[in-house]
Amino acid sequence: MCELFALSARRQYSAPKSLPVFALQGRKNMDGWGIGYYRNCRAFVEKSASQVYIPGILHDSFQRLARVVRSNIIISHIRFRTSGPVDECHAHPFVMNFLGYDWIFAHNGKAPSIESYRTRNAVLEDLVSDSARAFEFLRDHILEYYEKSKNVPGLFDALEWSTSRMLEEYPGEYNYLLTNGRVLFAFTNHRQFMVLRGSKELEGALIITTVERGLSKENWWRIAKATNTQGLLLAFSSTDLIFQRPIQIQDIATFRIK
Repeated sequence: MCELFALSARRQYSAPKSLPVFALQGRKNMDGWGIGYYRNCRAFVEKSASQVYIPGILHDSFQRLARVVRSNIIISHIRFRTSGPVDECHAHPFVMNFLGYDWIFAHNGKAPSIESYRTRNAVLEDLVSDSARAFEFLRDHILEYYEKSKNVPGLFDALEWSTSRMLEEYPGEYNYLLTNGRVLFAFTNHRQFMVLRGSKELEGALIITTVERGLSKENWWRIAKATNTQGLLLAFSSTDLIFQRPIQIQDIATFRIK
């Protein structure tokens, strides 16, 4: 199973400790890796189809990026292929621009039904990928929410509504990280996130990962896990959890945009 990582902070951080540990913990996933970050409000992603780790050696570029990237939010993904070929295009994270922001998205899980989704907006490359289609679906329905909302639309509400629609129309196992460079969102309906703030062994920022036991031996890692079959949506601003809400699936006919 692919692994996810995010760092969120009040100021620009690099991750020379936590990212290499993340790569070592996810070393069984050998189908590519990527790191996404922000510079002057623009999103940048560097990724590779190469193995992040071979016995005794961490990928040179991954180590370099862990040292030199400085960003308020950093997202990384280590891939275990479930669809599409092993190549750089299919490695995560992905980037799209909408609502005036560059968005970074990374996903793990298995949702083959959403591969049939076809967007009417810009296509995220010609990929056979449930992750790419999930990102397009969320983008399209966030935009729909903003277009049709009768009140001043809230981003968390828009994403909650869009995720509910995705789960209803294309059931599957989804874990995703999504950010516009200001707020970091995390959703899970089949695994758990481990969350740590103020680590003494790693960076002092907020760290989120799907690695089962966290990235250090510190005993204040917290588990964020869905308590129902629909899932849990979280939102973080710098190092603070600002929203946390279970996703509730409703019949599509009863959906209403606020």
